[in-house]
Amino acid sequence: MMISYDVLLNQLEQHVMQAKNAANEQEMREQLSAVRALCDVVLTTSSKPQVSTQMAVSLPQLSTPQLPTQSTTLREKDANGDSIFDF
Repeated sequence: MMISYDVLLNQLEQHVMQAKNAANEQEMREQLSAVRALCDVVLTTSSKPQVSTQMAVSLPQLSTPQLPTQSTTLREKDANGDSIFDF
């Protein structure tokens, strides 16, 4: 799934605003690092991203049949009850 330029630009704007309003240098550097990462995503994408169109892909849901479970207790003379370790 490709990310549109609009979505990336909105994210970039949010991180730039948070960097401008950062309380300390560490917060500002974290936001600028996020900006760098988003820029890397845009610049290293080999194919052209979608232009603000969203496509919903629906896959047919496969239903798993419910198998009836039978509870049978092992009855042997040396068994010690309903333990899963009774062989």
